[in-house]
Amino acid sequence: MSPKLRDLLVALPARQLNLIVGGAVVIVLLLAWTLALRAPLAAYRQHKTTLAKMEGSGAAAPAAPSPSPSAPAPAITPAATPPEPVALIAAVSRSATQSGVAVLSAAQGAQRTVAGVRLLTVEIVASGGYGAVLDWLATIERQQPTVGIQRLTVEAAPDTDDRAITLQLVIYDTGTPP
Repeated sequence: MSPKLRDLLVALPARQLNLIVGGAVVIVLLLAWTLALRAPLAAYRQHKTTLAKMEGSGAAAPAAPSPSPSAPAPAITPAATPPEPVALIAAVSRSATQSGVAVLSAAQGAQRTVAGVRLLTVEIVASGGYGAVLDWLATIERQQPTVGIQRLTVEAAPDTDDRAITLQLVIYDTGTPP
């Protein structure tokens, strides 16, 4: 700092000096905030551009990467028509066993029709570790394209590292094959 600038700052009243220092701090914080947002905003713009190109060309969205590259992904065999609740329970139970999740109970829930779409619910109670549950949910979404997760509750299981899961799946049936 030059002696002339130092003398000028010393001659300022305390209130003006506080305003100058406060303004400088605010400017530095705004610059840091802008720099911190630059990378996520650039990634967002790139994703938006890629998505627009894909929609324009009619291509499907790219598949999400596998959660664990060392483990081979199970074969994807999507159903041509929505599964019946009993078949869905069997398929979900099989995929839970393969993922290391224990299904404790499964039951068919209510059925209703909304805007011409028949909604069949299935309630599942299971337990397992976080990684196993994530793998299981990803498998359900991959293998059951006409099924959606309507509600998911995850709670810590007492005295274990497992998590208690309550899952409500909905089968969307339009009455016509996709």
